[in-house]
Amino acid sequence: MTEEHGNGSGGVLYIAPDGCDERGDGSEERPFRTPERARDILRAMKKLPEGGVTVYFRAGEYNLRETFTLTPEDSGEADRPVVWAAYPGEEVRIVSKAPVTGWRRLTEEEKAGPLFGMSAEARENVWTAEIPVGWRFHDLYREDTRLPVSRMTESDDWQNDWAKVRATPADFGPEGLRGTFDPGVLDGLDGWADGEIRMLTAVWWNVNAVLSAIDSQRNAALIRSGLTVFYPGAMEQGREYNLLNTPKYLTRGEWCVDSVRGRVYFWPEDGGDPNESELFAPRLRELWRFQGDEEGDGWKKQVRHVTLKNLRFLYSDRVPEDELDPAWLTRNGENPDGMIYLQGADSCAVEDCVIGYSGSQGIVLDHYAKNCSVTGCEIAHTSSGGVCITGYGPGAVDVNRRHLIARNHIHHVGADYMHSCAVQLFGSGDNTVEYNHFHDLPYAAVSVIGMIWTQMRGGPEAIDTQNTFGEKQTMYNPRWAEIDRASVTDYLRALPCQHSGGNVIRYNICDNYMQVLRDGGALYAWCSGRDKVWQHNCGYRAFTDDWGVRAIHIDDWDGFNTISENLFHASGATDNSRTNGTRGGRGDGARTDLDVWDDTLGDNVWRENVIAPDSPPEGYRALRREIRRRAGGWLGVLPGAETALPDGEEEETDCTGGTTAGGASC
Repeated sequence: MTEEHGNGSGGVLYIAPDGCDERGDGSEERPFRTPERARDILRAMKKLPEGGVTVYFRAGEYNLRETFTLTPEDSGEADRPVVWAAYPGEEVRIVSKAPVTGWRRLTEEEKAGPLFGMSAEARENVWTAEIPVGWRFHDLYREDTRLPVSRMTESDDWQNDWAKVRATPADFGPEGLRGTFDPGVLDGLDGWADGEIRMLTAVWWNVNAVLSAIDSQRNAALIRSGLTVFYPGAMEQGREYNLLNTPKYLTRGEWCVDSVRGRVYFWPEDGGDPNESELFAPRLRELWRFQGDEEGDGWKKQVRHVTLKNLRFLYSDRVPEDELDPAWLTRNGENPDGMIYLQGADSCAVEDCVIGYSGSQGIVLDHYAKNCSVTGCEIAHTSSGGVCITGYGPGAVDVNRRHLIARNHIHHVGADYMHSCAVQLFGSGDNTVEYNHFHDLPYAAVSVIGMIWTQMRGGPEAIDTQNTFGEKQTMYNPRWAEIDRASVTDYLRALPCQHSGGNVIRYNICDNYMQVLRDGGALYAWCSGRDKVWQHNCGYRAFTDDWGVRAIHIDDWDGFNTISENLFHASGATDNSRTNGTRGGRGDGARTDLDVWDDTLGDNVWRENVIAPDSPPEGYRALRREIRRRAGGWLGVLPGAETALPDGEEEETDCTGGTTAGGASC
């Protein structure tokens, strides 16, 4: 093992796309082909060399067929870390791509068939390709561009343009929710098994549920989702929805997949032959996983002192909502899986990496995770959120703490799960989120959330939401055996079970937040722990629809926040002028035992926050410059890296580090 280019005097291994696992020795001259081979060599070492080991990926694309997993035996030590990195100055892409090839036009016999309601125009223009039966993917790419899946309503304006599906509380059952649709919507779709329904279960949540057992004669179908964000009583008046992935609603530029028959249909926007370009679907749900001991093993061994550096992770899929892991928290109406998943990690880091086009979250720090950092990364174009940090549910176990999320550029997240945030914290405390640039977000930039104390006291039946099967547990994943429910008589007595106190959110730029959903803000807290600090954050929001939107939203039963010197150039409805367009607490810096809102604990401190709709508040531009200076700029190589701001809002570029995937300079 060579000793150049690595961690000081540490050793170095090399991996290259043209390397060889059988004949290579990991040297620069004879590199390995796969990270699995390098991992095997590291495991065989009785002791890591002084300075640790750096595993360099040489330039190129590494197409994973299985999730690459590191376990405790792959750990480094504090003075002997293990670093997996791109070779300096070279671009490394770690992907999960399965090519879709062999495209052809429909035969006359196929055109005459039912094709599940496909229009006559589509039959003349679509191309089809064979895929393995049973392969149900959720994204299709042409070159590096994500293609739109077929959808019933082309508009994204759910408030004005989407139809409504209806149901009663009695329609929830063990097979799912029986929804009633407007006449004609389901005609031709009987027997179609791969449809999804993107539905707003509230103005702040949506699902992408599986649609099955379609019965067009009765205008009914089963809606199947493990996400516990359904209010049964709210369905009777109807909830907004869009149907996805059906031949019936396939139009120009769109595609849909038939996993039952092993087919993909694609109507090229340009009318060209899809065989002349690269089309592919993501193969894996997770690309890279850190997996330490879980609770069953007493968390004895964790993955420690491992860093990912300067790597690009691209393209992953998601699990259908009727197959969600029951151990996952589904509090936020999101897909909680992640492209990079750390479960059982201590003192690990993701540095200067690009995470793009994830079918779920970008990075997840789940269950046991301590002292980890995500710094200098760009995370964009994810189906769910950016960085999702979730400890165990409310109870006695408090093993997710002290992470640093700093100098990251997180934008255009929540493509499918619109409640997604740039950074989300649940059951995790003493974290620092600072010097990040967040923009173009469907919901909040940063949220810290917990469990309603009345539901903690009342037990499972007190939880007011459920999934389509009537199950409620994963709403918070509370550890009921560890909660003395009789003692939870108010918000204060629930705090020891929340584990989300001590979080510091400061010096972040939050632009164009709350672009899709309502009842939220750039900075959001709900039923969480105490002693949280929100300081010196700023941002701009385009003046579109302001109903239910605030810059800082301290929501139900959330207290003991110090909210100071935040400056926003944004409009937003306000019910308490002393809080400058925000909700909960007083704006004079004094603590109070009673809040202006009946359902929110007081004891919040508001000091020198200004939210100005017409022009930037005093000190706003200086604060943006100061944050940018301290961050040292942000990595920006994915499309949309440059946020849209008013003329004169920015004095210099917001992103650094090369060109976008589309070739535009950043």
